[in-house]
Amino acid sequence: MEHTPPSADDLRPFPLRQSLGFLLVRTALKLRLLGNVILQEAGEDITVDQWGILNLLWEADGQTPVELARRADKDKPNVTRLLKILEDKQLVARRPDPKDRRSHHIVLTEAGAALKDRLLGLGITCYERACQGLSKQEIETLKSLLNRLYANVS
Repeated sequence: MEHTPPSADDLRPFPLRQSLGFLLVRTALKLRLLGNVILQEAGEDITVDQWGILNLLWEADGQTPVELARRADKDKPNVTRLLKILEDKQLVARRPDPKDRRSHHIVLTEAGAALKDRLLGLGITCYERACQGLSKQEIETLKSLLNRLYANVS
């Protein structure tokens, strides 16, 4: 495949508000805000980020903080901070790893497990609001494209 050098038109000033990065960040911020508003309006004392950690534990209880950080695509200090908040709210607890004294596992408390159905329902509400006017096919295409874009920049 032959490479063509960029033309003068290709080098014009980059329209920031049309860049993928700008559009993705703007959308992510608004989506997080919408989720936090829905949680707050429902009377839940929890944030979207805390909800995300609980969601990972509902999928597989007893993960280590390192596993949670990897699965949440967050750095370990951020996850450690979120776990401390969830622990203070008595939604999760730390259990020592019987095979490694330096490690521990995060487990849901009864209160954390009991939130699952209610908070997943609020997640569905957020998803439905965010996807208004999009067909199922458009949503699947969007997810696929975002995953491909993520793979390209990883």
